[in-house]
Amino acid sequence: MVKIEKEVAMKYTYCNPLAIPEIPRGKDEWYRYERGMFSHENKPETVEIPEYRSISDPTVFYWEGKWYLYPSYGMAWVSEDFYNWKHIKTEPYCPKYSPCITPWKGKFLLTSWFCPLYVGDSPVGPFVELGEFVDLNGQLFTPCDPAIFTDDDGRIYLYAYDFDEENQIHKIIGYELDSENPCQVVRGPSLIVEMDPERKPWERHGLHGQNIRSGWVEGPHLLKHDGRYYMIYAAPDTCDASYCMAVYYSDEDPLTGFVCQKKNPLTFHREGIISGAGHGCVEHGPNGSLWAFYTIACPYVHQYERRIGMDLVAVDENGELYCPHGVTDTPQFIPGYLEDPVHGRNDAGCVSLTGAVRPIASSYSEGRDAVYATDENNLSFWLPKEEDSQKSLECDLTGEFEVSACRIFWRELGLDYERGIVPAPVQYLVEGYRGGEWFLLLDMSENDVEKNIDYQVFETKTCSKVRLKIVGQGDGLKIGVIDFAVFGKMPAKNKNDFTEKGNTYDE
Repeated sequence: MVKIEKEVAMKYTYCNPLAIPEIPRGKDEWYRYERGMFSHENKPETVEIPEYRSISDPTVFYWEGKWYLYPSYGMAWVSEDFYNWKHIKTEPYCPKYSPCITPWKGKFLLTSWFCPLYVGDSPVGPFVELGEFVDLNGQLFTPCDPAIFTDDDGRIYLYAYDFDEENQIHKIIGYELDSENPCQVVRGPSLIVEMDPERKPWERHGLHGQNIRSGWVEGPHLLKHDGRYYMIYAAPDTCDASYCMAVYYSDEDPLTGFVCQKKNPLTFHREGIISGAGHGCVEHGPNGSLWAFYTIACPYVHQYERRIGMDLVAVDENGELYCPHGVTDTPQFIPGYLEDPVHGRNDAGCVSLTGAVRPIASSYSEGRDAVYATDENNLSFWLPKEEDSQKSLECDLTGEFEVSACRIFWRELGLDYERGIVPAPVQYLVEGYRGGEWFLLLDMSENDVEKNIDYQVFETKTCSKVRLKIVGQGDGLKIGVIDFAVFGKMPAKNKNDFTEKGNTYDE
């Protein structure tokens, strides 16, 4: 049994929703005004809607030891350690929805929602337009919710959402592209997935799948693993907490022989902070691991307000994909940290100690009580009064616990990009209490990194209470707290070490 310092182990964790800096401005109401991808941020005068931020529909590309994240609304984000993400504004910057990328002859092909095909010399561009796609009849088209995939033999495939208007059926279709001229279709369209809500409950509309005759399929992504082709797709609606990802697979060809796997859906979580786990991808990671990246619904300001999460994927004895630890909302070990995260525990053994605790707040605005900061609901939030000069939130843990990390999900009110009221770093402190004394757990009073969701690990200390203090925020903004989660566990009996046995962490 190998002893591991608890702080060392926690250092290699992440927590959903992912703590991605500089989440972009929501632009859903003016995407229709743009052809292709675009780089400006100007809202058309005809659009009247409150400001919000959103990030969703991720394609994740693991390339030469780095993770490249391409979401809707802006791109790209790059990470080597999976704890720190760097925002690199590509040219063009905004892909509207569902960007996707694939290597091609030493370069990288990129396309997106109703966009032409682009090419760049690196995974972050700059990208230049190659042109619109051309079908077998010589007609130009731009795909909805595209996915692009390069097979081991260099052949290239395009997948997209399609709609049979006559029969009111949503579908996923696929094409083969010319490997020398990838704008040109040489085979297809081929039917990959056809909506069937009567037989597939995860495709049904409604929070509880109650509408057995109505559904939606979208967001394709093609994964090849151990010679099998997996089509990952999303259903039934990005606004719903029942949003999920499911899988078809084929042992024949990237365009034929696809069957619905029995273990569906792949990702599903309709309660709590991680509400919905839809439109995304599954990507290879270190040590042959597989990881699902997905969209989380949090439609408070706008129906398409969303965030991103990720979880471990495995392959069962029948070659079907599944999430061995489910969709998670507690600290998990990052890709590559454990040799075998599938058969051991991939969580760090911590839970939220503040969930459902009734906090004491320094103040609260009408209808925005302190309890909304710990009710584990991403549509509610605590908002202190503007005149409160010492904004704070205190939680009694009803016992002594070893506290190691926290996740804060901020709510920003008053955003106005045209007037320069934009997202800004929040400065804050997290304190612990034990034996009649308050002490510092985390000092973010000089924080200069803007994160709408901030996950931080700190030195483990035993606490019976915890307190959040907001000490600084952006000018013109009202800052509330959607969720204040402090993670930890009961102190171990008769030992102080965090111990490892294989991949399990003993209490």
